[in-house]
Amino acid sequence: MYLRKPIMTILKVKNVLLMIAGVFFLFAGAYNIIDLLLYYRKDLETALHAKAMPGSVEWVKNAIAMILIATVSRKLMGDARFYSSYFEGSIEGRISFRELSNVTGKPVFVVAAELFFFRFIYMKKYSFTTIDGSKKIELFSKRTLCECRNCGAPVDKRIYFAGTCSYCGSSDVFAKILAGEKFYSISNEIDKGVDRPDYYQGKNVEAKRNLFIALFIICLGVACILGFMILDSVSKYDNKNYLREKLLDPSTKVHSYDAIQAELISLCVFAGILLVILIVLAVRRLFKLFFVSEAITCAGFFAKSKKPFIEMETVPSIKGKGGKRMGRLRGAIRNGYLSHCTLEMHEEVMKVALAKKIVKDTCPSCASPIVGAVDESYTCQVCGNKIMGVIEKK
Repeated sequence: MYLRKPIMTILKVKNVLLMIAGVFFLFAGAYNIIDLLLYYRKDLETALHAKAMPGSVEWVKNAIAMILIATVSRKLMGDARFYSSYFEGSIEGRISFRELSNVTGKPVFVVAAELFFFRFIYMKKYSFTTIDGSKKIELFSKRTLCECRNCGAPVDKRIYFAGTCSYCGSSDVFAKILAGEKFYSISNEIDKGVDRPDYYQGKNVEAKRNLFIALFIICLGVACILGFMILDSVSKYDNKNYLREKLLDPSTKVHSYDAIQAELISLCVFAGILLVILIVLAVRRLFKLFFVSEAITCAGFFAKSKKPFIEMETVPSIKGKGGKRMGRLRGAIRNGYLSHCTLEMHEEVMKVALAKKIVKDTCPSCASPIVGAVDESYTCQVCGNKIMGVIEKK
């Protein structure tokens, strides 16, 4: 609803193509540079002025630019998707920058800069306003009606965020929202998650945890092997006995000390490149392992709740441990290791919204599809009820 979907699709394809081209040109350019430096290692002036050197350097520079553009663009598009889903889940129509800062863990000025930039490329249907000296995001033409499905009573927004109806005590509270000419409803399916940790876990989370542990161990093991290979090659570079034995070995095809030393340097360079890549991969796996472990812990706690909103400070893995653990929970949600839950700010308190369900363009009374533009007096053509009217009592 708040995303420019055609543009997002084009940019997604662009990022894939840029990443493929960037990786190809980076390896090709780096290989040519290393090959020239090794071949002319005793005459670096010649290597630097070789005909192929300027072109190879340009390849590497352009490749790095392509990879950076694709990486930054993917991150920004992910942020835009998060903001869009958060806007859809809001029933207030106005959201403060500080609220988004607390939810995302980013400074206020970063959130403001992103949303200002996103209006021109990724997102639409919001503006900036100042209310009582506080800068806020105003969503275009958003009107909300909160109700209780169990007794049919209208529910105040503050009561809605508490998660229970003040008349009958039911947790089956419900919000109907008209945004522009589009209708959607927000309800919760908290009963589906009670005593079911798997409901709040992403797909194959347990298998992913085992896979990340295995990959982390493999990366470290191979990195150690490469490190020993580099140290061994360095120790042999000026070892006269080794060089003599290698030169006299009939199975080898080298005929000079320079050729043997060139092979050792080449081995060190490529082993070093692989070592750096493996270290980066190992660190990434370690962070993902933290996120997955946090997801499994939190899913078990969420499954014990029968209310649709939980205060962040009551989550056992976060309680008394500050922002570090909160960052892990954000990472678990962002990477899809936790599902059916989101972070929200209500009454200046950070909460986890559980089992929230957003249904678009569907009548809340009979679940029939709504086609075309709607307004507050729109009547369902199937059941005859006003979509923004009070729902029938059970």
